[in-house]
Formats: sequence, structure tokens, C-alpha cells
Amino acid sequence: MSLQAEQEIIACLMRKNSLMQDCELTPNQFEYEALGEIYGAISQLITSGQVADIVTIGDLMRGNRQDHLRLAIDISKESAARISGFDAYKNIIIKSFKKRTAMNIATSLQFNLSENDDLDSIDKAISDLMSIDTSKAKYSHTLDECVIAGLAIVEDAFESQGIVGISTGLQALDDCLGGFHKTDLIVIGARPAMGKTALLLNMANAVKEGSGIISSEQGHAQAGLRFISMNGSVDSQKMRTGKMEEDDWPKLTAGVSLVKGRPCHINDEPGISITKLVKQAREWKFKYDIKILFVDYIQKIKGSDVRKNKTDQVTEVTGTLKNLARELNIPVVALAQVKRDVESRPNKRPGMGDMSDASEIEKEADVIMTMYRDEVYSPDTMYKGICELDVCKNRHGPIGVINTSFIGRYMQFKDLNSGYGG
Repeated sequence: MSLQAEQEIIACLMRKNSLMQDCELTPNQFEYEALGEIYGAISQLITSGQVADIVTIGDLMRGNRQDHLRLAIDISKESAARISGFDAYKNIIIKSFKKRTAMNIATSLQFNLSENDDLDSIDKAISDLMSIDTSKAKYSHTLDECVIAGLAIVEDAFESQGIVGISTGLQALDDCLGGFHKTDLIVIGARPAMGKTALLLNMANAVKEGSGIISSEQGHAQAGLRFISMNGSVDSQKMRTGKMEEDDWPKLTAGVSLVKGRPCHINDEPGISITKLVKQAREWKFKYDIKILFVDYIQKIKGSDVRKNKTDQVTEVTGTLKNLARELNIPVVALAQVKRDVESRPNKRPGMGDMSDASEIEKEADVIMTMYRDEVYSPDTMYKGICELDVCKNRHGPIGVINTSFIGRYMQFKDLNSGYGG
């Protein structure tokens, strides 16, 4: 089947050169070497502005590939060259190439494990398998292609009522960001006790598809309790202290039933390294096709070289998280610690430049938000239960303060019907 598809692709291109514009195939994806070389010659001619027909192909290949030239002549004479089937032929070639590549990776892995006892080869195999889908990515585009892609985003936004990414769980934030977008690094910064871990878990709780959480700040059991508290509106302090009342048990049961079966995966290794984080994320993407990754938190992640100073390590972690978002084609949402200096200021609301240990966050992040709850510093404030989310940087749209409701005993963040400007 692959042989026929490869022959038909060549015949179609010789008949209609303009098909090459939408053909992302490369010669190495062809199973049959001679056909791959003929395709390469056609591609070379068309991309250099020449007509690719049997004459020009002959001129290009006449030197030392007479056998290939005869094959090209036979194809032009005998193949049907059905233009309507061009996309189907492409898909057959791509599918066959991916299958062959995966089998080669598996064979290599088996050899390395059985003969060399090389456990590192597992990680390489996972990376190689995942790269199969990204190897055909196209990076050069005409302006017309850019406009068409832009219009597709408009249509998607219209059909999904403004959310083109994964919902944050907060309508006002979705309206601002359009949800979390693929390949984006989203950083949320705050001082301790502001509820940043609770916010992260609320966002993860809103994800209906597969997700991953790197929880270096708290263990998996604590995360489990928080999910139960959020979903069942169970007082988290009562659960921790064993002071559950009679009417709390049905809520706990309801919370458990809402959480069970969720396609969410948690790694709670304390002080995990960025190398292990990347390995874990790739594994989750390969095995479970996660759609988003949450990281708690940037400054807790160790760099690949722990001998480096903290600023250099945070810089490496931030850049790697951004690259990981692009590699896996998913949003990466990461928490970050804010400098203690903000607490000595009259206005203790943190800004984009207050992230600890790294200016790299400002450069790499596509979206930066900070959190502020006035009641942390002023217990008698009139703004109890209100958390300000300040969108300081947003590559996709507006910035500004969004007010949310924080119900601490349930670890819940909710939209406010009305808020204050802060």
C-alpha cells in the first residue's frame, strides 16, 4: 500500500506542481529509497521556481541515476495521478513512516536493555517516540497561510464562546486569556499564604481532559484531601484534624465520587530536578496524552547542575519549561515565589518584576499573573475573601486585575459577580 501511495504522490506532483505547497513530506519518509530520491528531485525543482516534469527531472537525475529516471518515466505513464486522492496518499506515507520509525526505536530499546543493560535508553526511546509526531512540523509559511490560520482561531473562538484554550475554571480569567493556550508558559507568582497552590489545584480541577501535576511543595495525600475539599465543599481543617461532623460525611462522599476516575497524574517527589520533570512530563504525554502540565513551583525545581547558584538554576528551569510546552504542544502553568521585599512596601501587591531569583521569567513566560489577598496583611479589611489576580503580561490580549472569591476552608476559588478594582 505504501509503494502505491508513494508512486501516486510523485505522479500527482508531476501533473500538478502547485500541490507541493501543501505537501510537508520529506524524502526520508518514503519507504522506497528510489521513490524518495525522485520526490526529492521534484521538491528541489519546484522550490527553486522551476517546472517539475519528466524532462526537467531527467536533466537533474541524468548524471548517475538512470535507473531512477526510468522509474519516474514509468510512473508518469502508468499511474492514475488522481489529484483528489493526494491527501489520502500523504496520510498513508506518513502513517507508514511513523510505524517504521516506532518499530526501529522499539528494536533499539530492546537491544540496549538486553545487551547493554542501558536504563537511560528508556528515556531516549520515550523522547524519540514523542518526536515522531513533531518531526513533520512546518515552520516556514506564506502570509496567506498565516491569514488562514488566524481566521481558524477566530472561528474556533466563536464556536467555543471565546475560549480557544483549556479553561482556567474562572470565567473572568477565561474572558481575559481565552483559556490556557498550547505551547504557552503561564507563571503565577505570590508570597506564601496567598493560596497559590490552592489556585493551581482549582485550575487543575477544572480540566476535563488529561493533566499532570508536579507537586514538589506537598505530598500526594495532601493534594488528594484538597481535591476532596474543593469538590465536596468539605472543611479542609476538619478533615485534617479528624473533627468531622455528621453532615460533613455526605459531602466527603460526594467529593470523592466527583474526583474518582479523573485523568489526572501527580508526581510528588520533593526537590525534583528539571531533568526528571521533563522525563515525567514526556512519559505522561506519551502514555496518557496529557493536555496541560501544572508545576508547583519554579524555585523548588532543581537545575541540572546543583552546583550553580539559585538564579542560574531558576533561569534554566524557566527556559526548559517553556521549551517543554512547545515540545509537548501543551500549556505549562507554573507557580513562582515572590520576593520578600514586597512586604516592606506600603502597597504589598507584587508586580511582574518581583519574582524571586530570575528575570528570565519575565522574558520566557507568555502570561504572568500575581496574586494578592488583602486579609493576609490586614485581618480587619473590608475585602475579606477576595483574591486579586493581576494579569501583568498577556501575549494574547489585555492585562489588568481580576477579582475572585477565595473560600479558604474549602480551598475554592470562584468568580465574583461584582468586584472592586483594587
